[in-house]
Amino acid sequence: MSINRKKIAKPFDYLFVLRPMLFFPGWSTLLAGFFIDQKAQWYAGAGRIQSADHRLIILLFMLFGSAMGASFLLNQLQDTDSDRENHKLFIISQGHISGRAVLAEIILLILLALVLGFSLSVPLGIFTALFILLTGYIYNYRPFRFKDYPLRSLAANAAMGWLAFALGWAGRFPLNRHLLTDSLPYLFFNTALYLYTTLPDREGDLKSHKRTLAAVLSLPALLYFAFGLYVLGLLSALFLQDNTALLIIMLSAPFFLLTLRNKTISAAVRTTKFAILFFALAVCLKWPWYFLLMTGGFYATKLYFKMRFDFDYPNFKAQS
Repeated sequence: MSINRKKIAKPFDYLFVLRPMLFFPGWSTLLAGFFIDQKAQWYAGAGRIQSADHRLIILLFMLFGSAMGASFLLNQLQDTDSDRENHKLFIISQGHISGRAVLAEIILLILLALVLGFSLSVPLGIFTALFILLTGYIYNYRPFRFKDYPLRSLAANAAMGWLAFALGWAGRFPLNRHLLTDSLPYLFFNTALYLYTTLPDREGDLKSHKRTLAAVLSLPALLYFAFGLYVLGLLSALFLQDNTALLIIMLSAPFFLLTLRNKTISAAVRTTKFAILFFALAVCLKWPWYFLLMTGGFYATKLYFKMRFDFDYPNFKAQS
């Protein structure tokens, strides 16, 4: 008796349509904020790891995962036609899930994120609401559509990364001016990576006359801009004596330098993937359980896309 592997995988469409592999950069930044009091230590130490508030971390992951998932779905609903033309994000664009089901999932995710946020603390609830409003609505929908404007999209994506850090911070610490200063290495580093993520769509943006940063800047100019932000991240990490950020930035250095030398989109894509990996591994030194979550998420996603669509994703190839 043959087994229909695609049919087995189909119920998981509602999970993997959320693009859970994209949760990990956000969760990594959240953990950097959560463990900011240990920024001077490369490794948290067995005692601190054992005494960490694992329950709170899991709740924050659920909160932020729900917020990110809702925002990604709102983005996909808005870009269904272009995704279909570009053969991207095909779970929605090719009709594997109905629009009505997606809307219901968005509502449930937003409610879950806000309930968890405000039940933990008012600052967490406010940061969660701001994240959903910015990344889900203001970034994608009229009259704002920040993603269609170079500077607005840059500001929005920088704010997204900062809010991820702020959610981790607010999970443990009272809000004060140190939130702004200590977030700087991660803000600069994540924004540099954001610039790289715009490059795979550069040709399509140019053809469709979109005013994205990748379209309005030449390839060398964008790469130098990203490298400048990378250097600012390095300098701020040194000034703040943040060894966690410094480890991430130094491990990524060969990839950033090669990208600057080669000036190719494939090099930028490879740099993005490895920099995200180094970021995640660095925060694993503060909370090792994260490594198990990452490994499980990677192979579960790879198995799902292979079984469901015979598609190789995720991978570390120099492709988007």
